[in-house]
Amino acid sequence: MACNFTFEYTKPKTEMVSKLEAAILGQHGSFQGDETGGEFSFSALGLSFRGNYTVSGDQIAVEVTDKPFLVSCGKIESEIKKYMTADT
Repeated sequence: MACNFTFEYTKPKTEMVSKLEAAILGQHGSFQGDETGGEFSFSALGLSFRGNYTVSGDQIAVEVTDKPFLVSCGKIESEIKKYMTADT
């Protein structure tokens, strides 16, 4: 079952892409994307995740297409939003 959610990101999209790429590559994952959309996959704590995102203005739509059964969509959404809205 896929997880779909949207969040607002008002900062420059190049910054968002840099944050995503650094986080995913830091997990030895793969990332292909730009300011309009992309795809990602990574493992965390031995669990595999895969998905994509699209950008429309300040709205970022995320679809997690592959995730462990025991990890809820709500938890994934919460963690991504928390990471992306944190000041670094």
